[in-house]
Amino acid sequence: MSRLYRTVRFVLRAAVGVYFFDIRATGSEKIPDDGPLIFAANHPNSIMDTVLLGAQTERQIRYMARSGLFDNPIVSAVFNHFGVIPIYRAQDPGDTGQNVTSFQRAYEALEEGGCIGIFPEGKNSPERMVRKLKTGTARIALATEDRNDFSLGVRIQPVGLNFEDRDRFLSSVLIRFGDPIDVREYAADYGGAPRETARELTNRIENKMRRLATHIEDERNHQLVGDIHDIYGSKLSVEFLDDLNLELDLYRRTDRQERLADDGTRTPRPQLEDRFEREQRIADAVAYYQRTDPGLVARIRMDIRRYRDHLSQLQLRHGLLEDGLSANGHRREALAMTAYAVLLGPVAIYGLINNFVPAAIVGQVTRRQPDEAKVAFAGFFTGLIAFPLFYAMQCWALWTMADQSLVVVLAYLISLPVTGLFFLRWWRQILTYRERILFRTFFRSEKSLIDALERERQSLVDRLEDLKKHYIETRRTEAKRSLQEAQ
Repeated sequence: MSRLYRTVRFVLRAAVGVYFFDIRATGSEKIPDDGPLIFAANHPNSIMDTVLLGAQTERQIRYMARSGLFDNPIVSAVFNHFGVIPIYRAQDPGDTGQNVTSFQRAYEALEEGGCIGIFPEGKNSPERMVRKLKTGTARIALATEDRNDFSLGVRIQPVGLNFEDRDRFLSSVLIRFGDPIDVREYAADYGGAPRETARELTNRIENKMRRLATHIEDERNHQLVGDIHDIYGSKLSVEFLDDLNLELDLYRRTDRQERLADDGTRTPRPQLEDRFEREQRIADAVAYYQRTDPGLVARIRMDIRRYRDHLSQLQLRHGLLEDGLSANGHRREALAMTAYAVLLGPVAIYGLINNFVPAAIVGQVTRRQPDEAKVAFAGFFTGLIAFPLFYAMQCWALWTMADQSLVVVLAYLISLPVTGLFFLRWWRQILTYRERILFRTFFRSEKSLIDALERERQSLVDRLEDLKKHYIETRRTEAKRSLQEAQ
């Protein structure tokens, strides 16, 4: 890793650590320390995906990116310095024949034992979906091995990028690294049928990526899966579903499942990983019912939409009904939250005032982004420039106009980002407290309305529970039948 790449990586890693509330990476130990490697990742969040992937890996990555990104001379100079390789797509301006040169550069990078990053979908993907993959990744890997008599050892490592909310500041990200695929396994097939072998390898990469990244087959079901998770997710036992999957081999086993099957012990999982696994299980069940009983899915969607509308009319959310008054009805909590709001309010307001201008600039830039997948990227890089610039201007003004000492200026500089982030946390707590007060008020004055909402929610939970049991039993029966037919 070059010194400049390491420096830029350090800065970006610190920046994304501020931008996102939580960044988790699983499977990092599977990344080969050396040797030719291709990272094949899904592409839900534009250039932000490259920043996150590069920040979470110790190897220097040469990305392959669409040629249109090189139109800006400044961007082009930066990309060329870091060895980014342009790809010329049919729909982009330019001669696709130049891909011969691009592929040659990729071959040489791998032959030197380097690492390449590719997003095989070819363009940004919808949230919670992995598009059909292009064959370019497989073709590059196979052609490189073919040039070296399949003795080089090129590996392809699938990666799943999972965003809690790709547009929201201070959301969470889960990055999953899968088991590397040794391309030498395809040596025998490639000589006689290179196209078919490339497609077979591509399908394998695609299947692995769809297990590492949440994949909802039908984009129309994205909202439905999210709503079901909000209403019913806490009732799901991921461990129970894991056991079922191990028993029936319904899914390709992950390393964690292999360890579970081998020694009967469980490895503690982060809450973020649990959430994405629950969402995937729900998405799989919705896809199953969409195929077998689309009318049922339409009725569930309509009932949940009606329930959401009722919540919206009362300015409530799913979690408040589930929490009930056990966490909301105590006077001690009300006093604590009031003290929190009043005593720490001045610190939060100080953070708001001193960060308002750059935050407003970032907000304006993100709101004007026509492409949803570029919102986070635009906000991240605008903030990377706007906040340090305004901090420098504020410190300069304090130093020259107020004639303050260097110690005071440095203390002021440190306070700016700290109190700015504190304001966001303080304000989120205030909004949560407001929701609880609102819920308590409704419970006392409109108890019958709250009871009706709770009955509506419980009815949905009961239906979803019945559908889950039916789904599991049906899949168990199908798996046993398939096993019998195979024997």
